[in-house]
Amino acid sequence: MSKESAQIKKWATWYNQITNIFWSILNFTPIGYFCFMAMDLKWLYILLAISLLAGFLPKSFFDRIQLSQTTALYEKIGIRTVKKFTQDGDFINRLIRKKFPQYRLFDHNLSMQKHLNKAYSIEKIHFSMFLFFLLTGIYALIRGEVWWAAIITVNNLVFNLCPNLLQQYNRIRLRHLMKKLS
Repeated sequence: MSKESAQIKKWATWYNQITNIFWSILNFTPIGYFCFMAMDLKWLYILLAISLLAGFLPKSFFDRIQLSQTTALYEKIGIRTVKKFTQDGDFINRLIRKKFPQYRLFDHNLSMQKHLNKAYSIEKIHFSMFLFFLLTGIYALIRGEVWWAAIITVNNLVFNLCPNLLQQYNRIRLRHLMKKLS
């Protein structure tokens, strides 16, 4: 790896981790507080176990729950706006290109395949968290904690549903590019 490639990787990692930390603090703080203060430990373990099982679902499951096979629907619901503020998103790539104008997130089929696999992994993680947030929101609602249920649900939509839709969108785009380059 050249010195410049190492610098690019360092900056990309740094920017992406700042983004990750920001979104994680923003979204894990409320649910973490609720789980610590209001959830019976037994239920916490049960909901975590159910949610973590989703991480073992095959890629074919995520292909089946994909909303569309084209990018049009995703663009209509605003996924390009979401894409601006995420890891490896438009804002991060623009910052890196200011320092390194030649930077590209991927430049050949091998790196695109790597990103396609990464998209599935990210979707599995956010799907597991989506289930945990959903189940925790239901738990809060059953306990009569309507405000907590609402806060957890809004966070779930922003922190888990949007990233899952973004990964579906990214997979469509990557497959299209890979087909074009073949």
